[in-house]
This record gives sequence, structure tokens and C-alpha cells, in this order.
Amino acid sequence: MNKYSLRSKNRRGRGNVLLAAFLLLCLCTGLLAGCRSAGAPGTGVSPEAGTEAGQPASDDTFRIVTSFYPLYIMVMNLTDGVDGVEIANMAEPQTGCLHDYQLRPGDLVRLEGADVFLANGGGMEDFLSDVLDTYPSLTILYALDGLEEEQLLPGEAHAHEGHAHAHEEENEGEEVNPHTWLNPELYKQELSYISSELGQMDPEHREQYDQNRIEYEEKIDALLTEYEDLNGIAPKKGCVLLHESFAYLADTFGFPVLETIDVEKDSGFSAREIRMLIDTVQEAGDGMILSDSQYSGRISNLLAGETGMDVHQLDSCVSGQYAKDAWLDSMRKNLEELRNAAN
Repeated sequence: MNKYSLRSKNRRGRGNVLLAAFLLLCLCTGLLAGCRSAGAPGTGVSPEAGTEAGQPASDDTFRIVTSFYPLYIMVMNLTDGVDGVEIANMAEPQTGCLHDYQLRPGDLVRLEGADVFLANGGGMEDFLSDVLDTYPSLTILYALDGLEEEQLLPGEAHAHEGHAHAHEEENEGEEVNPHTWLNPELYKQELSYISSELGQMDPEHREQYDQNRIEYEEKIDALLTEYEDLNGIAPKKGCVLLHESFAYLADTFGFPVLETIDVEKDSGFSAREIRMLIDTVQEAGDGMILSDSQYSGRISNLLAGETGMDVHQLDSCVSGQYAKDAWLDSMRKNLEELRNAAN
């Protein structure tokens, strides 16, 4: 068992018999469709445009399925120009984080034809618990296995029935914050780990994976050099995070975290919930609010108006275009915003 495969709550309420029936229906649907779209090997074609996997690939094709957008962008860079490799992504970019993701029939069909499934781990893919039991021979690679446990920040169970919660409300002692792709150094470590693992699974292309890793790391290092002055700015303001993913950015660049409140939606709050949010932010102390740009900003602006704090919107890098430099572009915007906040 991989050390991060089940680090969050397991949701195994559905029976394997029902799952097997559902899977059979999915496979039959795929067969009746009579075709699958094959992405150009090593080109990182958008999954919607050409890597739909309805049937097992040919014997000479190495098929990689990623769970969601940040991992797909990473694999796009590692497999660039590598012949005989196809990549597909399960959750579309607009899904965002996977905490409430619901499996679709096409997801099960993709996994049926995969040589390796790349997941984040740390509880991010709880929706796959039952499915993984159904595929005992599926090779699963967890990005977090490329890191040491002490490098991970603490997280908490997500309260899916509500819209927001503060970190002190619930703590099972086993949760980790899985959003490590927002720490550039940890991101590079995961990149190295995945490159090495893919090279072992597909030794014919080991050198190409490694060369692509080196080239991508050079781009990441160049970005960090561009913003190296950010590390030297002190003292820095404390911050209230409206998404726990930003804890990795704050930690990396030295912004003290006053409070973390996961605001996972922009509407549907009761007056009592809004009052609780305002009180929590006010009690955190003087600082700034870091909000997720994937939301409209309604809640963060409301909190700013009530508390007098400045709001800075950051990109959690879970949505965007299927482009090799997507993570780099999003991170550059984040570092520019943090530089503005620090100054």
C-alpha cells in the first residue's frame, strides 16, 4: 500500500457488486460507441480533443491516465516528443480540486485501458477507493510518494455538506494538505520522482523522460530566480487563507498564516455562516486575505469590506488551458501578486 494512497477519509459505502455492474455497463457503452479518439503520441493533446480512452491501447503504446489538471500538465512536460506515449486526464480543468468529484462512466473506461494511473494522493482522490479495488492489477503512482512526510503541511477533512470551515473545527490527526504543487521545490521533487518511475515502467524512453524533466526544471528555476527578491522582503504581512492550498505558497515565501478558512463556494451562505466567517477573519488579526481566483470574489470582497483587510487573488493552479507552460504561467501570476502584497 502506498503511503499516501489512503491518508484521508476512505469512502467505501458503495458495494463492489454494484460497482462491478456499473463498470460492466460503462464498458458496454464504450464498446457500443465503437471507437476511441487517440491523441497524438507525446504531443499532450487536450483530453477532450483526442485522448479519450474507450478500449485498451495497442501493445506498443504506453498509456498514462492522470487524475486531474496539475498532474496532466506535469506529464505533458515529461512526455513531450516521446513516441508511443498517450496521456489522458480524468477530471476536466473546470473541476478544480477533487474533493467532491463524482466518477463518470468514461473515467472507468479510461482506467480499463491504462498502463499507469497517476494520482496525487493525500486523500485527493477519495472518489477512487472502490474503483481501485476493482482494478487490483492497475499500476498506481502517487505524486506525494516522491516527498518525505515531514515536508507536508497539515490539512483537515473537508466538510462537504457545508461551504466553509476553519481548521480548528475538525482534526483527525491524520490529514495532510495535499496541494503540494503550489510549492515549487516540492513540485520539482515530484517531477523527479514521476520521471524516474515512468522511466522504470517504460525503459525504452527513460532518457527522454529525464531530459524533459531537466528542461522543465530549468524553466522552474528561471522563474524562481526572477522572483528571488520575494524571499528577502521582511517583515511580511500575515495572511488569512480562503483555501488551504495557499498554505504552501505562504510557507515557501515566508508569509505568516493567521487563519485558514476553506471557502469552497461563492454562494449559498446563510446569514449566520457569513457572520461566523467575518468573526473568524476579524479574530485572526491584522493582515491580508488570500483568495482563490477560480471563485468570483464575492465572499472575499465581503470579508474585506467588513474587516478592512486587503484582498489578493491567487491561482490554485487546478484549472486552465492544456498547455505545457500553464503551471509556470499561473505561478508567475501568483508570485507577482505576492510581490505586490509584500511591498
